[in-house]
Amino acid sequence: MDGLGHGEYAQKAAKAAIEYVAYHLSRPLPEIFSGCNREISNTRGVAMAIAVIDEDEQTLTYAGVGNTRAMIVRNELTGETKSKVLHLMSSYGIVGGGYKSLLPETVRFGLGDLVAMFTDGVEDMIDLSGYDEVLRTDVQILAERLIEDWGRDTDDAAVLIFTSEV
Repeated sequence: MDGLGHGEYAQKAAKAAIEYVAYHLSRPLPEIFSGCNREISNTRGVAMAIAVIDEDEQTLTYAGVGNTRAMIVRNELTGETKSKVLHLMSSYGIVGGGYKSLLPETVRFGLGDLVAMFTDGVEDMIDLSGYDEVLRTDVQILAERLIEDWGRDTDDAAVLIFTSEV
């Protein structure tokens, strides 16, 4: 969640969205987003993204609205011949302020794959090619390095990293 703008009102919007989502996690993503849109319509709204990982099916379903992004870094041990990094994009709009559509995307998410989700305080298309030494070691260090290297001085930034165990 990233509250629109800065300061107290942005924080209130983000907190309201987090609370709504926390109580509705078992619902399908489109219902979570539409319900949150209604629930926080009296705030300035948020950019919001959710990733759901199904370990049994080895999938990740991502949906986002606003300036949120996600990328998956494939585990090199899988022998994947496609690009090592897959970018997932969000729909236009603001949760709480209206959005036209939600386009959840489901992709393979296997053992050792890594997902990085980030807000607009981080450059849109970050390049992970120089991070090989930390990609598979410490997610906290990786998140801190991404903010340090790709964060915008004019905005707050959030990065969430998750990796499945090999």
